[in-house]
Amino acid sequence: MNMCTEWTTGLEAWAEFVANHPELGYRRDHWAFHNFLRHFKQALIDHDAIRFAKRRFWVAHRDRFTSVAFACATGVEATDKGTVS
Repeated sequence: MNMCTEWTTGLEAWAEFVANHPELGYRRDHWAFHNFLRHFKQALIDHDAIRFAKRRFWVAHRDRFTSVAFACATGVEATDKGTVS
């Protein structure tokens, strides 16, 4: 049974974000994701784009992660639930 969900692992969401936005110059690896979270973790949490799972890894909402991460990376303030103002 293959269930489609709007949530994925943080690293998968990060890799998809980087692939969709090569103009930003980010790498797809674990350390690039880690460094991005060092700066923008709270904004991603505040907009429900990422959540910390019980087993100590991040899960990310596929749509909200992309829009909020792009807003953070480009210096635009994200508004409620991932839309950009």
